[in-house]
Amino acid sequence: MRFGLMYLFSEFGSTSQAQAFKDFLAEVELAEELGFDAVWLPEHHFSVYGMLGDTLTLAAAVAQRTKRIRIGTAVVLLPLQHPVRVAEQAALVDVLSEGRLLLGLGRAYQPLEFVGFGMDPAESRDRFDEALTMLLGCFTQERYTHKGRFWSCENVTLYPKPVQRPYPQLYLAAVSPPTIEVAARYGLPILRAPRFTRIDTVEGQWRDYVKAMQAAGRDASALDQPMLMQTYVAETEAAAKRDAEPHATRYHELFQEVLPGAPGAKVSAGYELYDKVRQAHARVTYDDLANWGSAFGTPEQVAERIVTDVRHGGVSHWMAEMKFGGMTHKQAVASMKLFAKEVMPRVRAGLAKAAAE
Repeated sequence: MRFGLMYLFSEFGSTSQAQAFKDFLAEVELAEELGFDAVWLPEHHFSVYGMLGDTLTLAAAVAQRTKRIRIGTAVVLLPLQHPVRVAEQAALVDVLSEGRLLLGLGRAYQPLEFVGFGMDPAESRDRFDEALTMLLGCFTQERYTHKGRFWSCENVTLYPKPVQRPYPQLYLAAVSPPTIEVAARYGLPILRAPRFTRIDTVEGQWRDYVKAMQAAGRDASALDQPMLMQTYVAETEAAAKRDAEPHATRYHELFQEVLPGAPGAKVSAGYELYDKVRQAHARVTYDDLANWGSAFGTPEQVAERIVTDVRHGGVSHWMAEMKFGGMTHKQAVASMKLFAKEVMPRVRAGLAKAAAE
C-alpha cells in the first residue's frame, strides 16, 4: 500500500502565488520525512482552479529537493503539446530524480484550455492516441520518425535516456470506458478520481479495467493503482469539518466553473459526461462530499474509508489531496503529520487483518 500527496494548486487564498510554491516545496520535503511514497503534480491552464501549467519543470525542482519520494504527474495533458518535447522533458526529470518519475498522462477536459491553445476539444482523443504512440516511439526507438495527422518528427534520438528503461512508469487518467481500453491495450495502470464519477462507481470501473486487462493477457493487480481523494484529518470529526468545509466548498465552486457546460463553455462531442458531473456538483453538500471523492474526519474514520476502498475498488495507492480551495500551509501540514502518524499505521494493520481473514 502506497500513500501519495496530490497538489492541484487551486486558489491560494491570502497566500501570494510565489509564497504558495515555496510552501509547496517545504511540504514536499516534510512529506518525504513523514514517509509518504509519492507527490503528484497536475497540469492546468488559464484559471485559478489549477495554477500549474508546467508540470515537469516543477517536477525537476522537486527532484532536487528530495532523495526518496517518487514524483508523479497527474497528469501531463498530451493533446496540448508536442509529444517529442514531453519525452525529452520526462527523460530529463527521470535522470535528475535518479529514476523516480511516475508519468501520468491525460487528454484534458477543460474547454478554456482547448480554446486558449487554439485546439478543438472534439479532436482530443485522436490527438491523445497519436501523442501516446509518438511518446512511446521516442522512448523505445533509437531513431524515430512519425508523420501523422497532428504532429510529425523525423530521425529523432532521445537524449538523455531515462533511468527507468525503456521509459518511466506510465499511468493513464481514466474516466471513460475508451480510456480504460487504451490502458489495457498498453498494459498501463489507471489514475482514478471519484470527483468525476462518484465513489460508488469505483468498484464497477475496477471490474471493467480488470476484464479489459485479462482480455489483453495482463494482470491488473500487479500494477500500482492510484486513486485521488481529497483528504483531511483532524483530532475530532467536528474539527475536520470546521477546517475542511469552507475549502472543499470553494473547490467545488471552482470545479464547476471549468467543466464543459459552464457559462461560456460548450459541451463538445465526447465530453457529455463532464457536463453531467458539473450539474451534479451544483447540488453537492458537505455531507455528500464522501460520495464525490473526499475523506474528511478523524484518523479512525479516514483509515476505515481507505481500507474499504482498497478492498473493494482495487486501490493500491491513496493519492491524498490535502491542500485545496485556499487551505493554508499550517492546516495542510497539521493534516499531513496526523495522517502519517495515525492513519498510515491503521490502514496497514486493517489491510493485514483483512488479508488474514
